[in-house]
Amino acid sequence: MEDYSRKILCIDDQRDASALLKRHLSSAFDCTIVNSAAQAMEALKQAGPFAVVVSDYAMPDVNGVELLREVKQRWPDTIGVMVTALNELDVAIAALHDGSVYRFVRKPWHADEILRAVNEAADYFRLIRDERKLREELARINAALDEKVGALDEANELLEYWMEFSPAVLYTLTLDDGLFHPSYVSKNFLRLTGYERTTAAIEPGFWAQLIVPHDLQRFDTARAEMAEGALTHTVVEYEIRHRNGAEVRVIDSMRAVHDADGTTVELVGAWMDVTLRL
Repeated sequence: MEDYSRKILCIDDQRDASALLKRHLSSAFDCTIVNSAAQAMEALKQAGPFAVVVSDYAMPDVNGVELLREVKQRWPDTIGVMVTALNELDVAIAALHDGSVYRFVRKPWHADEILRAVNEAADYFRLIRDERKLREELARINAALDEKVGALDEANELLEYWMEFSPAVLYTLTLDDGLFHPSYVSKNFLRLTGYERTTAAIEPGFWAQLIVPHDLQRFDTARAEMAEGALTHTVVEYEIRHRNGAEVRVIDSMRAVHDADGTTVELVGAWMDVTLRL
């Protein structure tokens, strides 16, 4: 990709001044020199974009402020530098305030003065260009992220739909101070127990309360062995009491999740209703 940050356009109707601009700037920049506003607009259309436009204020067809204002409207990234005589300073300052001109240089100028002003303008052009590219890249990334989030939302909705009609109730339990606390229970918990899944999440001991007394010891032992690391996977069969009073036979398949030290931090598992099993 072509780098336009060293490409500048200089306009002055006095050929001696144009030649002087070229001599002072061409060692550092790729200079195009024209002698009227009309030629400048044609060069911008045919040879642009330019990083910087350096224009004299006093020209016969259009003054420098009007020219640079039009350049700013049509090529907003291009930076304007105006060359003015002493009696035109008030015009130059007004142009600075309305944003048409980034810097102005008084006639007669010194070589280092005009070079410094154009260098600063070129740096500002690069800053604007890089910020715009960054915004465009950020917009592209955000659009891609939104698309992925949308796809993920659709997948989650589909997963929730599957889980609602699945015979298995999935769960995740987090181990904290030796006790397991529910962090996820699938929606079909309601069909299995007659209770909303939020009940299981709010009341950590709720599931154990559903288990019939003669099976509770088997359940407690399995959970304790998983917490201590004695088992990494186990299957326990027991009965629970549905909210409507019916007894439901379930198989509880649990698997331990360990951290880097091998300590159990979670249980993931599934409850399956096997009451009608032959």
